[in-house]
Amino acid sequence: MSFKLTAMFVACLSLTACATVDLSEVAASNKAKSAKIDNLNVVQRAAAKLYAAFTNRGFVAKTSRQRVHSAANVLLKGLEAETLGENASAGYMDTLTDNAAILSDIRLAASHIEQTTKAAEVYLAIAPADRSLRKELTSLERALLASREAEQLFEAGLEKIGGNLNSLEFVSFKRSVNELRHVTDEFGHRVRDERRAKTAEAS
Repeated sequence: MSFKLTAMFVACLSLTACATVDLSEVAASNKAKSAKIDNLNVVQRAAAKLYAAFTNRGFVAKTSRQRVHSAANVLLKGLEAETLGENASAGYMDTLTDNAAILSDIRLAASHIEQTTKAAEVYLAIAPADRSLRKELTSLERALLASREAEQLFEAGLEKIGGNLNSLEFVSFKRSVNELRHVTDEFGHRVRDERRAKTAEAS
């Protein structure tokens, strides 16, 4: 083999080695990111996506006194309607003029709620009886609170533009919120049963 060919061969090997190192570093980085995401189970992921979407789209105010309501109060009584004016996203309400746009937002919000509810239902059905569901319950309570807030925002928005509160989209949305409330309550029962069992063991 000539010196020129040998030099080219060595250069190719060097480039290949560098590429291999770079690819392995990228793979390791992606694996680390994936592992961080996997630390959240399907319920927590769905609830987190719901909350992020609702906040980013202005369905939920980023600073809201309603968020300090206890989860039990939300489950049992819902949110206080009279506080809506203070806590709704002013930006969303001020720019709301189109019925088609709000119905599209309502459908988008409902799809997030339905995905979260389905994930919770499946997880609850297969979770071992001795598994703690406290983290999942916290995520669901947060998602439910955001959904209740969005429900009031959409209702006020429809009233503002003269929309139909009995539209298929809004009726379906309210039904999806109630279904999320139901499954969240089921998680709450499991967590309360777990606490009672631990208290009984300790006594």
